[in-house]
Amino acid sequence: MSNLIIIDLYIILPFKIRNNYFIMVNFLHQTEHPQLNYELFFEIMRDYRKGGLTPENYGEFIDLVKKLPTVAKRKPSDYKVFDKLNLKDILENDFEVIMREIFNRAVEKSKKCWHPNANSTTCNVDSNGNVVVSAAHSIQNNGVLSKITKDGHVMTYSKDKSSFEGKKVGKSLASIFWGFCNTHDSMFRPIENFPYSQTDEQNFLYAYRGFVVASHKKVEVASFIDFGEQSHNDIVRNKSIFDKAIIENDYTVIETEVIELPIFYPIAVSSNFYLDFDFDGKPILHSDFRMENVFITMFPDNNKTFFLLSYFKEDKHLYGHLGEQLKTRNNLKSDITVLLAAHIENIYFEPVYFETFIEKQSDELERVFVEAQFDYNLLDEDNKINSGFSLTPNDYLHNKYNVNFFGY
Repeated sequence: MSNLIIIDLYIILPFKIRNNYFIMVNFLHQTEHPQLNYELFFEIMRDYRKGGLTPENYGEFIDLVKKLPTVAKRKPSDYKVFDKLNLKDILENDFEVIMREIFNRAVEKSKKCWHPNANSTTCNVDSNGNVVVSAAHSIQNNGVLSKITKDGHVMTYSKDKSSFEGKKVGKSLASIFWGFCNTHDSMFRPIENFPYSQTDEQNFLYAYRGFVVASHKKVEVASFIDFGEQSHNDIVRNKSIFDKAIIENDYTVIETEVIELPIFYPIAVSSNFYLDFDFDGKPILHSDFRMENVFITMFPDNNKTFFLLSYFKEDKHLYGHLGEQLKTRNNLKSDITVLLAAHIENIYFEPVYFETFIEKQSDELERVFVEAQFDYNLLDEDNKINSGFSLTPNDYLHNKYNVNFFGY
């Protein structure tokens, strides 16, 4: 009998205290998710002295964990071997502390310069010759973010817990990621220092930055969740296309559908994702070699708002019709909203706008995101994935929950 395991991009792990369930302390449920790096979770518990784990008993604890039967073969009595260690349940705030530290360590581990020419001779380095990676903004700090700031802050929605909640972020901290050294971050000057004029170079740089910030975040999360070898290969193979284009200054590898909304909306977005279905509910059939993505950017400029949908020219057979659908369906605000709500985390709003128009939709936003993101895999008796499927309906882009990011 196989177990059903949630494995895809919905990365926040719901926490529930389960008293007297399987005669075990609640944090041992981490071991029932084979894709989780539960040893990292337990190491942090040890370091913070949570749940009764200490440096003194940690070695014995891990030995017992590794001797547990595979999930499908496990019985309640198998957990009784831990009784002698006097472990105890962790509380919800303990779980939040542990998860926060997991992501802090993931950020430190994943720092690198993504530029194709990055090395110790071309990057900024410290006195020991190590590349110094700076906090880069995926959305322009002194450009776009300044236009949607109130009292030095912007708003996003947070998935730190089991539901969507508004989260106020200082402008200087919003949208940062540790993906470039100062030398190579300068490649974005054409979109940082000059007005948007829809050049091939600008569209390429917006798409590239959306790719890097989303991929870098997935690399961070991969320290705790095993997305599988294919996920890693997808990033590497998509990066190779960008790298070649950067080295050759060939910005035409990207095609961009530019949609202008004739109103200033205080919303900023930079990311990438893949689509399984188009707006008509027809499947988008991806290759086995790599997952083909769309790259999304949105920002206000003067009295307009620009929405950029980009893709590799070689992927036009998959995504070329999406821009036409957006333009001909006469449902632009709904269509853009559901694309963003279903797939984007790197999104920011002006605080008053968020409180007025977005905050009240938190339940619907969560439903849209979960419906679009949850994939499932079946595990065999050896914890190996033997099949997978998605529950995302083919009509989810029809926006049945009526979420709307455009308040006027």
